[in-house]
Amino acid sequence: MAEDFVKQLYDFVDGSVRHHLESPDNLKEFLTYLAGMRTDVSMRNKLLVYGYNPRATIIRTREAWEKDGFTILDEGAMIYNIQQVPREKGHYTERVMYDVSSTDMQPEAFEHFPNAGFFAERLLMYPPCPVRFSDNPLVDNRRASYNPEKGIIEVTGGFKSEEHVCYGLLREFSHFYLHENEMRMIKKEGKDASVEYNRDRHGIESQAISFAVCTRYGIEPPKLDVVHPPEGRPQDLMKILEGMDYSLQKISKLIDEGGMQQKRFLGQGNAVNPTGERGYQPRDSIQA
Repeated sequence: MAEDFVKQLYDFVDGSVRHHLESPDNLKEFLTYLAGMRTDVSMRNKLLVYGYNPRATIIRTREAWEKDGFTILDEGAMIYNIQQVPREKGHYTERVMYDVSSTDMQPEAFEHFPNAGFFAERLLMYPPCPVRFSDNPLVDNRRASYNPEKGIIEVTGGFKSEEHVCYGLLREFSHFYLHENEMRMIKKEGKDASVEYNRDRHGIESQAISFAVCTRYGIEPPKLDVVHPPEGRPQDLMKILEGMDYSLQKISKLIDEGGMQQKRFLGQGNAVNPTGERGYQPRDSIQA
């Protein structure tokens, strides 16, 4: 019986992957949920959580909540996840979780930025790799572009607004982390690591990550023009969502930790601003 239930959970995931990718509206709803999810679980389990509660943000087991002094108030709001059976490779079982809304804990709020200018400056102060500004035109007339060979993000003029700066930087941050994730998976699977990164193949992810990050921090999100789902089996499509989630978590952590480091650098702590150590020079203003 337990194995049948786990199979039902897997079947639900397979059936929902394409649904979330098949139209901009479905993707927007899923990304809005993903932007608020704070628990770092697998994408498969995030899909399951979304099926149970699309407004869930922090999920933990009963034992974990009670260990920290919180009480489950809604016993019927169970959320099932899949976990591997310890020391039994290939065998999985279900795990019961509860969202923070089902407890007596007050949920935390994300940091929101007053406008796109503040947000763009934060992005420029704490990039995942060096950012080089130049007056030279970029490939395909892009205003910002991640160069996987050089490991840098190149930026040129021509941005129409602060929002354009945000979207451009987030798109290229996404490509940086998508490339990093791709190399990590290739290494894990023992495949040829000399494969060239194809940014066109990751267009859905880069758009989706930008939308989700902006939603997370209160910035007007860019338009999603994804209309047709990519081809492939559910297992293949899952890799798109996994890459998307990996990059979203990395960018969000970068922004959150950047804010903490900035406060310490301004005298609210003893830590040293890491950007100075890495040689990145923050811009005084995005208009500079």
